[in-house]
Amino acid sequence: MPVLPSRRATLVPQQRSLRRSRLNESLLLALLGTAALPLHAAPNWFAASSQAGPQARAMQRAPMPGMATPAAARQQMQARQQLTQSIANLNRSANAIAAQQAAQEAARAQAQATPSSVPDGLGAGGLQVAEGAQAGWQGANAPTHTVEAGRHTVAIRQTADRAVLNWETFNVGRNTTLRFDQNASDAVLNKVVGASAAPSQIQGQIQAAGTVMVVNQNGVVFSGTSQVNVRNLVAAAAVTTGSQGQALDAQFLARGLYSEGSTPTFQNALGDIEVQAGARIATPAPTSATQGGGYVLLAGRQAHNAGHITTPSGQTLLAAGDSFVIAKGYGTEGSPTSTTRGNEVTPRLSTASLADLSNGVGHVSNTGLIQTVTGDITLTGREVTQGGVAIATTSTSVRGTIHLLNPAAASGGKGSVKLAPDSVTAIVLEDSVATAYDSQREAGRANPAPATDADAPYALADFRDLSRIEITSDNTVQFLGADNTRQGALALATGGQIVVQAANRSLLESGAELDVSGAVGVRVAMASNNLVINVQGNEQRDAPVNREGGNLNSEDVWLDRRSLIFVPAGTNGYETDRWYTAGGLLEVSGYLATSGRTVSEWMAQGGTVSFAGADVVTRAGSAINLSGGSLDVQDGQLRQTWLRGQDGRLYVADRAPADILYEGVYRGYEVHSARWGHTRRYYDPIQAPVYRDEAGYTVGRDAGKLVVGTTSAVLEGSIVSDVYQGPRQDQASQADLDALYQSHAAVARRGQLIIGRYTPVYYPEEGILRYGLQAMSDKVRLADDAERIADSLVVEGAVAAERLGQLVLDAGSLNAAGLGAIRIAAKQEVVVDGALAVSSGGDITLYAPKVSIQADLTARSGTIFAGNVLRQSNPVAVSGMGDVVLPVPAQAEGGVVVEPGVRIDVSGLTGEYQQAGDASTLHPYVDGGSVALRATHDVTLGSGSVIDASAGAVLDNKKQLQGGEGRFGPAGRGSGNWTGHGTLGAGRRYSSAGRFRGGRADHRVT
Repeated sequence: MPVLPSRRATLVPQQRSLRRSRLNESLLLALLGTAALPLHAAPNWFAASSQAGPQARAMQRAPMPGMATPAAARQQMQARQQLTQSIANLNRSANAIAAQQAAQEAARAQAQATPSSVPDGLGAGGLQVAEGAQAGWQGANAPTHTVEAGRHTVAIRQTADRAVLNWETFNVGRNTTLRFDQNASDAVLNKVVGASAAPSQIQGQIQAAGTVMVVNQNGVVFSGTSQVNVRNLVAAAAVTTGSQGQALDAQFLARGLYSEGSTPTFQNALGDIEVQAGARIATPAPTSATQGGGYVLLAGRQAHNAGHITTPSGQTLLAAGDSFVIAKGYGTEGSPTSTTRGNEVTPRLSTASLADLSNGVGHVSNTGLIQTVTGDITLTGREVTQGGVAIATTSTSVRGTIHLLNPAAASGGKGSVKLAPDSVTAIVLEDSVATAYDSQREAGRANPAPATDADAPYALADFRDLSRIEITSDNTVQFLGADNTRQGALALATGGQIVVQAANRSLLESGAELDVSGAVGVRVAMASNNLVINVQGNEQRDAPVNREGGNLNSEDVWLDRRSLIFVPAGTNGYETDRWYTAGGLLEVSGYLATSGRTVSEWMAQGGTVSFAGADVVTRAGSAINLSGGSLDVQDGQLRQTWLRGQDGRLYVADRAPADILYEGVYRGYEVHSARWGHTRRYYDPIQAPVYRDEAGYTVGRDAGKLVVGTTSAVLEGSIVSDVYQGPRQDQASQADLDALYQSHAAVARRGQLIIGRYTPVYYPEEGILRYGLQAMSDKVRLADDAERIADSLVVEGAVAAERLGQLVLDAGSLNAAGLGAIRIAAKQEVVVDGALAVSSGGDITLYAPKVSIQADLTARSGTIFAGNVLRQSNPVAVSGMGDVVLPVPAQAEGGVVVEPGVRIDVSGLTGEYQQAGDASTLHPYVDGGSVALRATHDVTLGSGSVIDASAGAVLDNKKQLQGGEGRFGPAGRGSGNWTGHGTLGAGRRYSSAGRFRGGRADHRVT
C-alpha cells in the first residue's frame, strides 16, 4: 500500500462522510454478530436501514426535479460577474470584427461607385501578354477572352504543374474575371516584364484551384472592388527581368516558392503591395481534416492591408523589405522548432535602405480585417503596425498563431512593432465540440521548443498545444494606449501564450491590455467525470491482497475521476506521477491520458504572458489579465461500480479500501441450484444503483502567469488574476499538478508573477514537465512606496543609469493584485523594503546570492523561500531536480538576512464559517506552510523577528472544529552559519536560543 497524501486535502466533503459511515457499519456488525446472509443478500436489507449503511443511501439520492437548475444557474452567473474583464475583452473582439465587416462593406460600395480607368479583359493596359524579346509563355495555353452581359472572362488552361507567364501589363479590370484552369497542386507564376513603372491593378476577380503568383517589381494594388479566390496567392514586388528574372524562373520551376539556403526568393523590390479597404481575398476552407488550408503571401518594399483577408486553416503573411528569404515553417526538416505553421519569410533591407529610410521601406501594416481559422497571421518588416483586427482561432488539433516580427535583417536596430489604439489582435477558441485525448495535449508539451532565429532574437519556450501571439523586435515594441475616442490596443489569447521580446524596450501604455485569461462558462457534461478501466494486475500493483486473489481481473470498473488521489513522482520510489482511487485499490494513471476534452476545457486555465529583452515598462492604466476561467458542469448521470467484499459488504469502487479482499464486481443476489447447475441473479437498483444523478455546478480554474525575463523593468500597470471559487472547491490544490488536472474540489489558484527567465524542462523518463528559474536582472527591490516613473518613459528612451539591470516593484500594488505566487530571481541581490503578501496557499520565492528581508512576508498556509540554493530543475544543464546555486559575485556579500522585528508568516488560517464561500477561503488553508532559508553564506535572524508556521483551525457550519498541521521547511546553511535571535513557530511557538526541530530539518540558533 503506497503512502498517500492526506485525504482531507484531496476528497470532497461527501467522501469524508462516507469514510466515517464505513466505521459506523463496522461497529454495528461487531454488536449484532455475524449474520446468516451478507447484508447485500438479506431480504430485509432495505428495511434494516441501520445496517444498510448511509453509503448506499447517499448514492440513491438524486436532485429533485427543477432544483438543480437554479443553483447551477446562480453559480454560472456568479462566475461571470467575477470574471467580467475576461468576458468584456471577448465581447470587444467580437464587436471589432462586426465593426470591421461593416466598414469593409461600406468601403466596397464606395469603391464600386468610383469610376475606373483600368481596361477590362485582354488588351493594352489590361491583361496584355508580353511579346517580342520579353515574350515567355510555358506550361499553359494561350488565354481566351469572352464577354457576356458586360462581364469579361479571361481563361488560361494550365498544361503543366508549374507554368511561367510573361505579361506586358497585368491589370484586371473591374468587370473582368481572370480564371486559371488548373489542379489544386498546380502553380502559375505571372511576371510583369513590361517597361511601365506602374504597379499592377487588381480591380476585378481572380479565380484558381491552385497557386497564383503575381510578381511586378513596381508592386501590386488590390482595389476595393477586387475579389480573389484561389488556393494560394503570392503577390510580390521583385525583379522579373535579366539574370535575376531568369533566376526567379529557375527557382520557381525547381523549388517553387522556397529559397535555397539564404538566397532570396524575391529581390530588389521597388514597389508596394497594397490591399485597399473593401478588397476581398480568400482561400478555400479544407474539405477534410487531413487537408491543410491555403495561404496569402504579400511581399513588397511596403506591404499594407486595409481590406478583408480570410485564410481558413491557412496563413496570411505580409512582409516588407528589399528582398525576401522564404522557408517552410513548423513540421519540416529545416524548421523543427519553428513557431509558425506555414511559411516563414525573412525580409532584408540593403545597406542603402537602412541609411535612408525616408521612402518608408520595410513598413508593413494592417488596418483592415484578417481572419484565419486554426491558422497563422504574420506581419514582418522593419516597421510593423497592427492597427486593425487580426483574429485567429485555435483547436485541439491545430492551434492558432499570430506573429508580429521585426527581425534584425530588416531593421539594423532601427525597427519597431506597434499595436495601435482600437486594434484587436486575438486568438479565440474554435467553436467546436471535437475532443482530443489528454495524451495529445501532453505531446504538445513534451518538448517545449524555443523560437527560431527567423522570428525571434531571443529563444523563449513554446508549447504547441497552446495558441501563441509572438511579438518580437530588434528594437522596440509599443502597445499604444487609449485616447478620447479610441480604446487602447488589445492582444488576447484565451488560455494561450503572449510572448513579447524587444532588444531595447517594450512599452504598455495606459489603456492597453494583454489578456491570456481562461475560457469562461465552458460547458462540460457530467458524464465526462466518469472513467472506465479494465482491471488487471498492473492496476492492483499496490493492493497485493487483491492482485494475488485475481477476483477483479478483466472486470470493467466505472470510477468518478474527481475522487482520484494524485501521488507525485518520487513517492515510494516511483519515477512517474500516479493516480489512485481514494482507498488505494487501483492505480489508473494509464487511463487518464485517454480522456477526451474540448479545446475550451483545455483553455479554461489562464495562460502565460512573457517579456524578454532589455526593458519592459507598463504604465498605470494598462492591464495584464491572467484570470482563470470556469467550467459549467451540466446536470447528468454518473455510472458507478460496486464491489462485493469478502466481509459481505458492498463498496463503491471509487473508495473501496485496498486492504479488503473482494470477491468480484457485484451483479446482484445469486441463487444457485446445485441440482440443476443453474444460477439466477436478482439485481436491486435501490440497493446498489448503477447510475446516480448529480446536479450541475460551476468550477473555477487556475489563473495564469506573467514572466518578466528582462534585465530592467518598471511595472506600474495592473495585474489581474481573478479566479472563481465554486461551492465545491474546498480542498487545497496539488502543488505539482498541472492546472488542467486539478480536482473539481481543489481551490482555483490565483495568478503568478515570475521575475526572471522561467524555462520549462521535460523529463521523458518520468513524463514530467518542470521549470527552472534563471536570474536576468542584477537587483530587484520590493519597495514600500515605489516612485512612479513610467509615464515619463518613452519607447525610444534609454534605461536610466540608476535603473540599469534593476527592477523596482511596488509591494503595495503587488499585494492589491492578490497574486498566488511571486517568484523573483536576481544575479546579485533581492531587497524587501515593503511588506509583501500573496493569497492563502501561495508561494514567495526570493532567489539571489544575497536576500535582505526588511519587511514582513506573508503566505498563509503557503511556502516562502529565500536564498541562493534552490531545489529546482536546472534550466542550463538538464540533470534532473537538484540544488541549483546562484554564485555570489566576487567581492560581494552573500546570505540571507531577516531584519529585527520582521515576521515571516506561513501559518494556517483560523476562522468560522459565516456565509457561503467560507469553505473555499478557510478550509484548504488550515495547515501551516513551510519556510526555507537556504544559502551558501550566512543566514541571520534579527532580534524580535518571527517565523510562524503554526497550524490554524476552522469551525465549520456544523460547529465541528477542524485543526490543521504545523510544519516548518528546511533551512539549509551550506558553508555559512545559522544565527538568530528570533522566534520559530511550528505547531507551537519556539523562542530563546537553543536547538529547534520542526518538520524535516534541525536548525541551530545561537
